[in-house]
Amino acid sequence: MRYLSLVSLVFLLNLSTSVSAEEQTQWHYSLGIHDFVVDEENSHTLGANMSLLIAHRTASNIQLLASLDVFLDVDVDDLDPDHIPIWFKSDYAAIGELYRFNPEFFFGWQVDLQGKRNTVSSVEKQLKLFPALTANYQDQRMQAQLKAGAGYYFMEIDDDVPRTRGYDRGDFGNDGLAYTAMGSFGVDITPQLHMSAAAQTWHDGDAWLEDQYRFDLTYQTNFWAEHSQWVLSVEHTQYNLDHYAKVDVNSPEYLPILPWDNDTLVRLSLIVPW
Repeated sequence: MRYLSLVSLVFLLNLSTSVSAEEQTQWHYSLGIHDFVVDEENSHTLGANMSLLIAHRTASNIQLLASLDVFLDVDVDDLDPDHIPIWFKSDYAAIGELYRFNPEFFFGWQVDLQGKRNTVSSVEKQLKLFPALTANYQDQRMQAQLKAGAGYYFMEIDDDVPRTRGYDRGDFGNDGLAYTAMGSFGVDITPQLHMSAAAQTWHDGDAWLEDQYRFDLTYQTNFWAEHSQWVLSVEHTQYNLDHYAKVDVNSPEYLPILPWDNDTLVRLSLIVPW
């Protein structure tokens, strides 16, 4: 249970596991507004966004999930002087069950593929591909998951800001084998209102690469269409920029590749069945 990305896929997974084991496909789209925050620069980038959400369950009870997001920004702060104010986010997952101890608790497997392109905070490209094992609990009101896996991590920084700080071609990318751990928890506050929170970290074996924290509120409504959902989400990401260092990070000459090392996406969306 992860990433609108988290809340959308959780919503679709819970929806698809609540019906019979026949093969099925469900489509949703979302429309919303957002604020992309970079704290160090006191920067707030407002905008609108849209998503396509797909959930398919095979006859063998494997969940296939996809979330494709497009963000249109009103970029007035120009953190990146050559930024094109449109960026993309994608999440794909394949989820299966390994062993069920009882109706509420089971072990499972999950393969996640996540990507970002062209964010205001100068993430030019990002790709994370991680197979994982999961421990899952779900009753009528609560859901929880622990996940651990190993896979491939890649992130490339946009070149414009780093060039002003002494970095050049060949300095912008970091990739390699890594591992990840995640914990998530969700609870139905009322029959219509659901709250969830998650924390995930990525490490390359020597040092951490990225930490991410997410909080979501989901309200079921018939606004616009039956079984629609309002979703308020906050996703905070912390990046370790030391991996891009050209000199020792303890050297007085060390200057991080970017003047900031985190960003926060605040998003209000309406998810509508298609």
